[in-house]
Amino acid sequence: MRLRVRRDHVPYDVWTAEGCLETTEGNVIHYGFIEKFIEELGTKYHIKEIAFDRWGATQMVQDLEGMGFTVVPFGQGYKDMSPPTKELMKLTLEERIAHGGHKVLRWMMDNVYVRQDPAGNIKMDKEKSTEKIDAAAATVMALDRAIRNQGSEGSVYDGRGILVF
Repeated sequence: MRLRVRRDHVPYDVWTAEGCLETTEGNVIHYGFIEKFIEELGTKYHIKEIAFDRWGATQMVQDLEGMGFTVVPFGQGYKDMSPPTKELMKLTLEERIAHGGHKVLRWMMDNVYVRQDPAGNIKMDKEKSTEKIDAAAATVMALDRAIRNQGSEGSVYDGRGILVF
């Protein structure tokens, strides 16, 4: 991590110490750690769906389905990304997004470059963005799934208030 902090000029070490970032040993993605983390989240929260980028996700999809999660493929092109990206922009401009000031998400949102096609569709462009944007893209995917599922089971807040930790 020290190498990445120096090379990228990004405070990964500080974010880890503050609990904003989970890290693993080594220099490759540790899918087992991610799956275990999601499984633990599933014990705390009612996870209705998990949207995933189809690229390279076959094994993790199978593992998460084996744990009982519903996983939904989500394309990264204009067709799938444009409507929820526009909605996120709208909600942000209306100051209706509460993200708790999460430092890593804020940093990734600041890195986003939005590309527009001739038809007016938009999506985040990973190649043109200044740094990592994974959490920003995940936010768009989650927003899409929340919009598509709103009202299907009612709100958790219908039966209880907001939990504050």
